[in-house]
Amino acid sequence: MEVTGQLGVRPDRLQLDKLSPLGRWIFETGTKYNFINKTLTAPDVEPEPDVEYLLGDRYLDFSLCLVFAFAFPVIRAILRKYVYEPWGRYAMGFGDPKKTDKRMDEAAKAKMRKWCESCWKMTIYIAFTTLALVVCWGEVWFTDSRYWWLGCTRFPPCNLPVSRGLLLFYCAETGFYLQAIHFLAFHEERRKDWLESMIHHVVTSGLLLYSYALNFTRVGVVVILIHDVSDIFLEMAKLARYADREPTIGTPAFVVFFLSWVACRVVIFPLFVIRSTLFEPVVLVGAYLGVEPRPHWEIFNGLLILLFVLHLYWTVLIFEVIRKQLTDGSLTDVREKDP
Repeated sequence: MEVTGQLGVRPDRLQLDKLSPLGRWIFETGTKYNFINKTLTAPDVEPEPDVEYLLGDRYLDFSLCLVFAFAFPVIRAILRKYVYEPWGRYAMGFGDPKKTDKRMDEAAKAKMRKWCESCWKMTIYIAFTTLALVVCWGEVWFTDSRYWWLGCTRFPPCNLPVSRGLLLFYCAETGFYLQAIHFLAFHEERRKDWLESMIHHVVTSGLLLYSYALNFTRVGVVVILIHDVSDIFLEMAKLARYADREPTIGTPAFVVFFLSWVACRVVIFPLFVIRSTLFEPVVLVGAYLGVEPRPHWEIFNGLLILLFVLHLYWTVLIFEVIRKQLTDGSLTDVREKDP
């Protein structure tokens, strides 16, 4: 259902009588238990001016994600041939094929595929984390979730402007996950959590497309940043294991990964992000416009909660890795089919 608040009109009073029973419950619960900070609400914030789009419309601009979806496999192939494989041969002791007659057996080839896969993922996570920080840094909404919603006068889709930095980030991230579904299905190594990984990729792609359509882009970039930052250290730890550098690099990287995973995905994600998406759109904006973002409220929060459930599942796997480290002294990926 599309909200029908008037563009440019700043409501000055609550319109709870226009909310559904669910909307009133959200408002009353969020207010009663102080889940949100109500020192700023819709009447206190001026609407932000719109920005100029490259193609005249933010939806047309978003078609750039298809360019990224086709470009990423090409970039991946180039990096694999000229960077990842030569580096992997050196780091894992396989030797330079131009200078030695040593051939790689099937086990070595499988290890090289995993090496290149982790190299690519680490490259992507570093690039996206850097881009997200550049886009978010200095923005008031980076640390104050109320500004993910405040300023909307039509809701949803929220009529907050989408900066070119946000547009670029969303296009790149969406393009990556669209092509990642294909790679996970047909090219990457099958692991025990293949189905969960596929669900994660599909849900993430859906969230990106859906949140852009509704213009929940500010919360979207924070969600992606929370997800990507810890994965840098996971891939680093895996690369160290493949190269037999666990004590010097692998274990410290895994410790950083574990701490950042718990902080970002198990604590910050539910308490900062989901708390906001559950209550702030209705309490701070919808209640003053006399409308609520349904059925988008249920769909968007349902997808975020599904992601959180996946986080909890993977947290169990991480504790299994820690248990094996303490008992066997090796950072074994419990998702691998082989020991």
